[in-house]
Amino acid sequence: MRLLTQKGIYAMNAHSDLNTDDVEPELHALMGVFSLYTYIDTNMRQQGVDCDGPGVERKVLVKLDRPKRIGTLARDISALPSTMTTVADQMEERGLIERVRDPKDRRAWLLCLTEKGHEQRREIVGLADTLLHETLGLSEDEVKAFAKVSLKIHMKIQELNNG
Repeated sequence: MRLLTQKGIYAMNAHSDLNTDDVEPELHALMGVFSLYTYIDTNMRQQGVDCDGPGVERKVLVKLDRPKRIGTLARDISALPSTMTTVADQMEERGLIERVRDPKDRRAWLLCLTEKGHEQRREIVGLADTLLHETLGLSEDEVKAFAKVSLKIHMKIQELNNG
């Protein structure tokens, strides 16, 4: 597996005149998030974990860890329900998901990953593991700390979007 290096990716140390002591921690956080997103997105596309649009399909694969209604999934990935319906149609056509009746409400549909969808989800998780641990050199504790902060941010944004 060949992974891209930071060359050409938004790297904090790209400018030799940048004194990191003079930069606010909030700016470091933003720069890190932007760099990480670009780096992961570029490498996932390079490895063939491609998606439709700005990563919407990839987000669906990650968030669809269990059957979910379209509206719930749309909220989970901060997408409009109409966008989610279109993406679901495309993913169903490609054999990544299927619609099944909700046993709790026969009028509603749940989206479920197919075996092909589960396979792509496993590829995403494996690539994320490689990128975070091996390529970027984060320890298990650093990944856990980052995951904890990232989840807190995600939950707060979900709260703001749904509130």
